[in-house]
Amino acid sequence: MASLNTTFAANPTSSITHAPTTSPAEWKEALIAHESTPKDFELIKTLVYKPKTAKTATPVPVVVIARDSTETNSTAIGKALNLKELRLASADLLKEFFSLDKDS
Repeated sequence: MASLNTTFAANPTSSITHAPTTSPAEWKEALIAHESTPKDFELIKTLVYKPKTAKTATPVPVVVIARDSTETNSTAIGKALNLKELRLASADLLKEFFSLDKDS
């Protein structure tokens, strides 16, 4: 697992600090306003879905990472993965599986 973490580790070349934002549009504006932001940056989004499962089954989250401009249709994603009724994961599921909240 250590080699996997090394392979996919992100090493940012810089970082900025900004006020909290509540939407991707606000976040993009905050980044644009900072002078050290590269002019050709691109936002990504990470979506976590929970497929419909039996009440006794443990749900296995589906994680989708896409460019912010990409349309993400949960029905099409579920169909491609042969899963029923993908819904955005609840706060409880995010906490249970990833120890995170939606704003992390």
